[in-house]
Amino acid sequence: MPMNIVIQEQCKLLGLTQEQVADYLGVSTPAVSKWEKGITSPDIGLLPPLARLLKIDLNTLFCFSEDLSEQEIGFFCNELAKQARNDILSAFDAAEAKIHEYPHNELLLLNITIILDSMLLQTADDTLPIDSLDAKISGWYLQLADSNDEKIRNSANYMRVSRYIRQGNTDAAQEVLDTIQDKTDLISALPDKLMLQVSIYLQQHKSDLAALELEKALFKEITRVQMLLTKLVDAELASGNAEFARKIAEKASSMVDVFDMWEYNRYIASYPILEREKNADTMIHLLDQMLGSLTTHWSLTDSVLYHRMVPETKQVQSHELMLVLLNGLETDPEYAYLREHPKFKDLIDKYKK
Repeated sequence: MPMNIVIQEQCKLLGLTQEQVADYLGVSTPAVSKWEKGITSPDIGLLPPLARLLKIDLNTLFCFSEDLSEQEIGFFCNELAKQARNDILSAFDAAEAKIHEYPHNELLLLNITIILDSMLLQTADDTLPIDSLDAKISGWYLQLADSNDEKIRNSANYMRVSRYIRQGNTDAAQEVLDTIQDKTDLISALPDKLMLQVSIYLQQHKSDLAALELEKALFKEITRVQMLLTKLVDAELASGNAEFARKIAEKASSMVDVFDMWEYNRYIASYPILEREKNADTMIHLLDQMLGSLTTHWSLTDSVLYHRMVPETKQVQSHELMLVLLNGLETDPEYAYLREHPKFKDLIDKYKK
């Protein structure tokens, strides 16, 4: 970071104006303005008093300070947590000293803030200046919310939402939550946006809305898991691990019962296994089950897991899917081996009706 940026940020942090810096160093205000813009630099004799005024050392002013590695941050934060359990005030002092030593390390500040926030929440000592300590944590989160690093910014804002929810300030929580893109790529193991939104709804006594959001998320996730398992079957088959592929297909099939899924999903993961084996008897048996599942009734209304979603969800058009499958079976060259089987025509006629 260039010296002019260091001067700018430290002046902002300490609330120093260009006039105050100029008066302290005995120079003109325009000279300080040029330093901050990077047009000129302070004379060498002014550097020590400037560093003292900005409450930094010369290494920091010249940007010579080595930054902390993630491993070093982790070690410091582990020690900080131990210290906070015994004496939270001294832990805050140690944290502030470390922040002062590395004022531009946002990852350090984020981890320190999360740890002290958690430890303060667990503290039951009425003699502590809780409001003052809590204000420091709020200030650090607010500072991090302006970060140029999206992960840092999102993580800080997620924590701010959690704090507002704890305080019962759902309007402020919603306001911050609405500024966050729905991403899960966070610095720490934080609750995602959905969980925070659900918490807000529950605190606002909007339990139906909370349940609806959870239903939609659950349906989306299990659909994705089914797709992942089916692709994993393909990958195992490609690797020559047919036995693994069968076991994975069995797990995919069991999801239908556990998560009230469409019966058609029971057979999707097994399909590529039988297609690879080219066994006409077993393939026709599977196709009979798959096509038969398209003729059975299935609705989200029937499930305790998704019944609130019904007004918002487009129902599966099983008739159209049936026609697509039948047309493929009759025309696709890959199924030529099936069309020679004596039961093939009976299968097609059965479902064409």
